[in-house]
Amino acid sequence: MNKLSYRLVIISCALLALAGCGRKTPATPEAAPPAAAASGAADRHPEGIDWFDGELDAAFAAAKAADKPLFLYWGAEWCPPCAQIKATIFNQREFQERSRLFVPVYLDGDTPSAQKHGETFGVVGYPTMILFRPDGKEITRLPGGVDVEHYSTILDVALADARPVADLLKAVRAGEVLSQNDWRLLAYHSWNTDEGRTVEQKDRIATFRLLGKQCPVELEGDCTRLFFEYLYAAADAAEAGGNPLSGLERAEARERLLMLLGKPSVLQSNVQNLQYGASDTIGLLSDESSPERGDLTADWTKALDMLDSGEAGTKLSAPERLNVIRARVQIARLDSPAGPLPEPLLAQARSAVAKVDAETRDGYARQAAINAAANLYWEAGLDEEANRLLTSELARTASPYYFMLTLADLAQRAGREDEAVQWLARAYADAKGPATRFQWGTNYLLGLLEMTPEDTQRIERAGLEVIGELDDNPDAFYQRTRLHLQKLNTKLLDWGQDAERAKVIETLRTRTAKICRELPEGDAGRRNCESFLKPSPPATASA
Repeated sequence: MNKLSYRLVIISCALLALAGCGRKTPATPEAAPPAAAASGAADRHPEGIDWFDGELDAAFAAAKAADKPLFLYWGAEWCPPCAQIKATIFNQREFQERSRLFVPVYLDGDTPSAQKHGETFGVVGYPTMILFRPDGKEITRLPGGVDVEHYSTILDVALADARPVADLLKAVRAGEVLSQNDWRLLAYHSWNTDEGRTVEQKDRIATFRLLGKQCPVELEGDCTRLFFEYLYAAADAAEAGGNPLSGLERAEARERLLMLLGKPSVLQSNVQNLQYGASDTIGLLSDESSPERGDLTADWTKALDMLDSGEAGTKLSAPERLNVIRARVQIARLDSPAGPLPEPLLAQARSAVAKVDAETRDGYARQAAINAAANLYWEAGLDEEANRLLTSELARTASPYYFMLTLADLAQRAGREDEAVQWLARAYADAKGPATRFQWGTNYLLGLLEMTPEDTQRIERAGLEVIGELDDNPDAFYQRTRLHLQKLNTKLLDWGQDAERAKVIETLRTRTAKICRELPEGDAGRRNCESFLKPSPPATASA
């Protein structure tokens, strides 16, 4: 992976940043209008659902008055996993009929006050979907990466019982007996978009160990989702250093996983876990080149084959079919990250991408599918193919600036830094929406700091333009924008150490201060603004 990846998306499904490129340098394409095939991706509100027309506060008031739950969708037009939700959930009759039972709210991250609302509800990654009770209390966060049948089932459970996940978790810890529907709600809660509101990071291993053990055996497929959360929490802790699992715990978890991987009910409920969890899970539970690793990789591969063939009773979408192959690639690279892949696997990747490219026409579905195809090509080391695919896609997609960031990663990986900077500049110029433009501008400025650190004049010009995106927007300094501002703050201060660069920092600090003064005193957004490029206090002499 690159030292710096410019696709700063925070979503559960888009886990990879592309790097690498072919030998030939593609010409930076001229702007082209999106083709008709992509027109669907330009519609802010998916059809077939009576989305609430008004401010978010008014939506909550309407839900309370009608005694209906409120369904909040938080996403962005460029986001491939958001497009996948629109192509596989929102356009399905099962969801559209259920939408009459609640007040559906579509909150695009670029609409006014969206980032401030995001801060209130603790939503960061796109997409996040939350179901609230009529009184405004959060019930659950609904998962992406499941088919419409599973999605509808868990939505029915949440609508019928309306017992918040946070309350269920307290009940489990207190030793209370839960119903099967309660356990389903816990199993399908979107823990990776929860942002630690329900389970703090330090408590994740113990919490998911408890949930995985207490979940009833009758719901084995659903309960396995909680077991995977336990494994992910342990893998995160291991990556941070230390040994979170004892030898016995590791052996028990390995034995349990091997027992589960061949069961159709488990595979049906864990498609996304099987597609994305191989490297972390197998790496956690086995040592390199060990017999245990051989057992895990063999059984995981068989599970992927069952998914792909339909033997598990699953019907995969186009991105999911590509992600199955990508998981096979990751498994093949576990013990030999830089080694060659088997030619049949490479041929399978090329063939699958060509089929998806030729057959996927709908704008939403295509945005998700082409992103999955590019990720597969990167994992497989098919750099020239990735570059050609994305360059040709720019004229078709409604959000070309999204793929331009990937093309910048490709160019930088290949050592073509001038081209990478050009792609970043073009992506920023083409980006639409205030939060998106600031995020893409941040990407551009970070690229300049990394690849052209001596060009102080260009960095100053870009910095002033990016900071200017926040002008006349009192609700700008929240959530995703705040997080990008914090990253930019760190990189700029690290860069601006010598005298010439310090002058640039002071210019940007002065420009920011002007924006901050226009914000209401005492407002959290103003405090966030004033913290940007704040000079460090002078060191005090020790006594």
